Amino acid sequence: MSFLSPPEDKNPLTAIPTIKFQGDSLTDGKFVWLGHSTLLMNTAGLIVMTDPVFNRASPLPIFGKPFTYENPTSIDDLPKINVVTISHDHYDHLDSAAIKDLAEIVDHFFVPLGVKAHLVKWGVDANKISELDWHDRENYKNVEFTLTPAQHFSGRAPGKGNSTLWGSWIISSEQVKVYFSGDGGYSETFKALGEQYGPFDIAFIENGAYNAQWSKVHMFPNETVQASIDLKANILFPIHWSKFDLSIHPWDEPIIRTTKEAAKKNVNLASPLIGEVFDLSYLPKNLWWEALRK
Repeated sequence: MSFLSPPEDKNPLTAIPTIKFQGDSLTDGKFVWLGHSTLLMNTAGLIVMTDPVFNRASPLPIFGKPFTYENPTSIDDLPKINVVTISHDHYDHLDSAAIKDLAEIVDHFFVPLGVKAHLVKWGVDANKISELDWHDRENYKNVEFTLTPAQHFSGRAPGKGNSTLWGSWIISSEQVKVYFSGDGGYSETFKALGEQYGPFDIAFIENGAYNAQWSKVHMFPNETVQASIDLKANILFPIHWSKFDLSIHPWDEPIIRTTKEAAKKNVNLASPLIGEVFDLSYLPKNLWWEALRK
């Protein structure tokens, strides 16, 4: 397999089945995944959104088009968002058009060092942005946000690589402790985070866009499962797949391989449909991607 000779099922042949997200359904303790690395959670009265990407994952109009969803979610469909966290400034995690739309209606943004300048440029009030270094933490209305390390990189233009920081996030309230990986290759970092900050009620961990050529910055499915074990996560939720074509593997290979590995390692894996609201007492385990292979 290569970019010049991709597999036939590299992209889905039909629209991906999704549930139409209703903003008022995201009550306290609920979660919803909107595809790739964008998810929402409601904890301690705050609605938090991670890496909001609603447009292309590339500055070039011929790349980064999202897959077709049966029921896509737009920013207009969202409930009131209190907090947005950003993991790093790559285009599939930091969507300038989405930030411009959210600038006036989000209460606060948490970003790694150097990313604040992007948001200010796109219209976000500087006073609404907290810029953190690794292991920095800040309490916002009884929810604690901690930026933690990841083995990755940053940059939005040639010659400006690693001029901003990247990282993963821990979002913690009295009700729940959540880990959000952002992007990163597998390393001993996960064990260190598990020892220092774990256990976690749920870990949203990247699972997709991997390749042997860049194995240090994106994990393979078996590594995603191992990372959840290292983190001492009670539930693994694989993200970073099913929205964009960012590698040469089939679009659904990440979840197929991760599901098998999780079963082998006795890891509790969540697999809701995109747009399906759930809480930790009811864990969707729907193998919905299998229908697209029939």
